[in-house]
Amino acid sequence: MAITTSITRTTTIPSIAARQYTPSTRWIVSMMSYVTTVGLEEYVSKRAAHNSLERGTDTPKCHPETRQAIQENILSHIRDGKEKVLWLLGPVGAGKTAIMGSITEECYARRWLTGSFFISAATMKVDRCSKRYLIPTLAFHLLELNIPHLPAAILAAVAANPSTVDASKWPKVVLVNGVDECAADENWEYRTKHEHQELKEANYREVLSSLVKLTNDPSFPFRIIIASRPEHAIQGYFSSLPSDASTQVFLDDMYSPEDDVALYAQAMLTKIGRDYGLRGEWYNRIGPGKDDPCYLAQQSSGQFIYIATIIRYIQDQSGAPHKQLEHVLNCRPRNRSNPFTALDALYLGILKTSPDPELSAKWLHCIDGNTNLVNFAPASRALLQKPWYKRCILESCPGETEYLLGPLVSLIPSAVASIILQNVM
Repeated sequence: MAITTSITRTTTIPSIAARQYTPSTRWIVSMMSYVTTVGLEEYVSKRAAHNSLERGTDTPKCHPETRQAIQENILSHIRDGKEKVLWLLGPVGAGKTAIMGSITEECYARRWLTGSFFISAATMKVDRCSKRYLIPTLAFHLLELNIPHLPAAILAAVAANPSTVDASKWPKVVLVNGVDECAADENWEYRTKHEHQELKEANYREVLSSLVKLTNDPSFPFRIIIASRPEHAIQGYFSSLPSDASTQVFLDDMYSPEDDVALYAQAMLTKIGRDYGLRGEWYNRIGPGKDDPCYLAQQSSGQFIYIATIIRYIQDQSGAPHKQLEHVLNCRPRNRSNPFTALDALYLGILKTSPDPELSAKWLHCIDGNTNLVNFAPASRALLQKPWYKRCILESCPGETEYLLGPLVSLIPSAVASIILQNVM
């Protein structure tokens, strides 16, 4: 649907704010008051939509028959949920982007999708990670919808002459993925690393506030699904909201991630076997046990990024699948040619956000239970495994845990983080 608009930087807001509006258009004015501040056309990111050419056909989505429970939970909330905002959170590599990709595709197929924005710092493109592009892009998606009278209502809101819109046949949901990847303001000189991080966190809060503000209008017709890591600033923002304003879905063991990882591993290893003419369960003749997919799932700790990295390594054609899988199963952390280089880079990048990465790495090693306790008595061994006790042992002064590990919440198992980072989570 071609729409010609005159929404530009020159549109002003004061006259809009001074008027009274019907409930069915106040949220449109709220959205457009941001859009007209920066201009619509200039700040639309066509690369951030779920079906953009840049994201392509190989964008992360859930493998068939995996993550079914979590997907149904989110879809049922979109259909019948009380809260207008749902926050999907989980650590690095838990599969948030794949879940959001599948949810977006399903909503698109059901005609539920209002708009989507997949934030990505990895693309190194401003329009994929700058806060300035989010609301204008979502507004543009609204303009593209074939909804009677909606384009006229949006333009009327900008022109301070709103009209009533029938929302009975509208779609249901807006999806925003990767708020934690929203970058600090470009073209800004940062004097310190701490200042840079503070400005990034301010942008997280601004993005979330812009989205949640829309839902404050009772006539706002959409649910908003937001996905991110449980970063300190984001967690703090959601904690500050009224209890009925949002709900949270955490990707934890309740959704049986290891079972899904094993299913995905088996399906992909079988596909690799077909591609190379390997018969049957070829992979089970290589590893230490009789069920390599289950073994790899156990090693993954429910992190899909672990098994996805393994599959990419086996598929990269630098060696025969048998040799590649054998390398994975025999891999040691100090092996320079190990298949987890990409995974290491991801975790290292997060680790460097700590004010003391080296000390933080040592703490994480201890917190994760990687301490030799063989020479300790059973009672002492059990005590040393308690997260609160580890905190007492590790801290040299009160607050040191939050100082060191606050930026690294997404690397710490959720059950441990809730105790270790009592003042953060």
